[in-house]
Amino acid sequence: MLRVENIHVYYGESYVLQGVSLHVQKGEIVCLLGRNGAGKTTTMRSIVGYNPPARGKIFLEDRLISGRPVYENVRLGIGYVPEDRRIFASLTVKENLEVAQLPPREGYIAWTPERILDEFPLLARLKDRRGGELSGGEQQVLAIARALAGNPRFLLLDEPCEGLAPVIVEMLGDIITALSKEITILVAEQNARFALKISSRGYVIDKGRVCYEGSSEELVSNEDIQCRYLAV
Repeated sequence: MLRVENIHVYYGESYVLQGVSLHVQKGEIVCLLGRNGAGKTTTMRSIVGYNPPARGKIFLEDRLISGRPVYENVRLGIGYVPEDRRIFASLTVKENLEVAQLPPREGYIAWTPERILDEFPLLARLKDRRGGELSGGEQQVLAIARALAGNPRFLLLDEPCEGLAPVIVEMLGDIITALSKEITILVAEQNARFALKISSRGYVIDKGRVCYEGSSEELVSNEDIQCRYLAV
């Protein structure tokens, strides 16, 4: 579904990603782990198109997408939930879903606002409340739901657990696991315990390089990786 091949990304003179490669098969949940500042968010932004790589290539289902504008990649089927959520604070929950709506994709069940509210009872109860009046957890659920309104084939989730209470984190895990039955997902997360619980495989990034990849079981059991790259 997704191939990232040896991408190099700069912010001005700062060399942020130094040859990152990863892949995600259709139907997988894969996690990208690492401490704050390791390069997770830049990788996600590069995939969706905000920070195109200076070198290297990114493919979605064998179609080259690196260098394309963000709106084209979204139309091709990429959904993106940024770290800061970026919901429309002045719009209601239902309006947030409506403005993000894109046509359904062939072979996929359409994510209409009505279906989203049916699948997310929490949002159905809050459908007339403005985004700025929601709690952090409610905003995160809305951000995921708004991405679904674009009818994506591939979903990028950047730090979905940040700043959320454990009970909300557990709920998000259930939501993401359920979504994986229809959508392929890449999760960038500092919370390794959460990410490895819901993922089949993972990559560990440090200082702009992928330093380890393996199954979730291998990453959980590797004490050296846990201590060197994932411990807070």
